[in-house]
Amino acid sequence: MHRLSRCLLLFCAAAIAGGFLLTSHPALAQTGGADKPATQTASAMPGHRLAVHLRLGDGRQTWHPTRKQLGVSYAPGSSDASGAGEFKFVVNRAKTRAYFRSIAPYIRRAPKNAKIVLVAASAHDEGTGQAPAKVVPGYDGAALDTDAAVDQIQKTLEANPGVVHFVLPIKSKPAKVSAAKLQGIDARVGYFVTRFNPGDEGRTATVRRAISIIDGTIVPPGGIFSVDETVGPRDPAHGFTGKGHVFVDGHMEMQSGGGMCQVATTIFNAAMLANLKIVERHQHVRTVPYVDPGRDATIYHGQKDFKIQNSTDAPLLISYRTNRSHAIVSLFGKSVPGRKVRLIASHRRLGERHYIGTFNRVVYEPGIAPQRGQPFHSNYKWTEALDFSR
Repeated sequence: MHRLSRCLLLFCAAAIAGGFLLTSHPALAQTGGADKPATQTASAMPGHRLAVHLRLGDGRQTWHPTRKQLGVSYAPGSSDASGAGEFKFVVNRAKTRAYFRSIAPYIRRAPKNAKIVLVAASAHDEGTGQAPAKVVPGYDGAALDTDAAVDQIQKTLEANPGVVHFVLPIKSKPAKVSAAKLQGIDARVGYFVTRFNPGDEGRTATVRRAISIIDGTIVPPGGIFSVDETVGPRDPAHGFTGKGHVFVDGHMEMQSGGGMCQVATTIFNAAMLANLKIVERHQHVRTVPYVDPGRDATIYHGQKDFKIQNSTDAPLLISYRTNRSHAIVSLFGKSVPGRKVRLIASHRRLGERHYIGTFNRVVYEPGIAPQRGQPFHSNYKWTEALDFSR
């Protein structure tokens, strides 16, 4: 055991004297957190300059390859025997590039958008209709600029062979949604859910596609949100491959875009709860199965639209998603302390295919008289050509 220990000590001493690592895999040679001083300087151990470890950092991680691992060798006329200040290096760009490609995956990261999340303890605040929320910051994406990194190593070490510290050139890809864009949002101010039939595959595909486009839309203070303009044309070229029922000139057709009205209707009801200004809303020619008469909103590309205005002094974030059978919209904006919004809806049947409906809201705020909004009156009357079962 004494002889074995002595052999191991001699081996470790030789490894230290030779300046090599027991592994050359870049992932194992990196360190996380703050940069640490290089373990060797350019003037140390003149007989083993190619074994000196450099320090490469991207601001988050640090790597310590030897000069040799990075493709560095002595220039003609220089060697281990050259004195300090008398040696020169040349860089093998192919080897340097290969090294950087090996560490690039450890640097690369996709951008992440800032988002709004509900404060768990108040996620279902039915008292005011407003649920406290907070902004969770995101971050920009990053990728190693390999070409610039190779140029940096070559130009620097061939001109100044004593340099051992390098800040790696990083290409940044900004996140689409930054925390700054969400500043001022502190609550979910509107929320509504409608049900669809997942067995109606064409219509369901349209609903899901449209909602995925709208999700994440930020409406600036005073800005107007248009469902039709935001979603755009409903055709296969824009990702709308399904068809659903559409009411056209007193009869029903299967068209691309069938299901868009439910997308608009769900936002309509959430916007009413959020006390937002309804800029444009149209009723259907007949009642629909996913809301009571009077609470619907129909759209048709280029002809009828649903629009709301962000009538607050903070951004409005539209968070929209689906599960297996429901469309779920949350509107996030600036809360009004103590505000309650009560929706008032009524409808009456006047005949087999004749209904009327009224939809309104009353806003209650501390110290202010209740404010009743402008009601939406709807009159539905159709023939059996528009009868359907969904």
